[in-house]
Amino acid sequence: MRVGNRAVMDKEDLRHMTGAQFAELGVCLVGRSELMLECNDCGETWEPQLDASGKLPFDFWICPLKCNAKDQVQ
Repeated sequence: MRVGNRAVMDKEDLRHMTGAQFAELGVCLVGRSELMLECNDCGETWEPQLDASGKLPFDFWICPLKCNAKDQVQ
């Protein structure tokens, strides 16, 4: 999955992603029900915030510490 081609996802779609898809983004899903992500680089965990329509932001996988931001396609 190339990040630049990723379609906008909602919370439900994200819960159905595979471990390999998360690994390509540099994160792993540690809590499906509460949508908790963990950075593969530093171990930081976070819950991406949904917008008013229930969609995830395009950069939902970027660690709050920005250590995996290098994986972002410009």
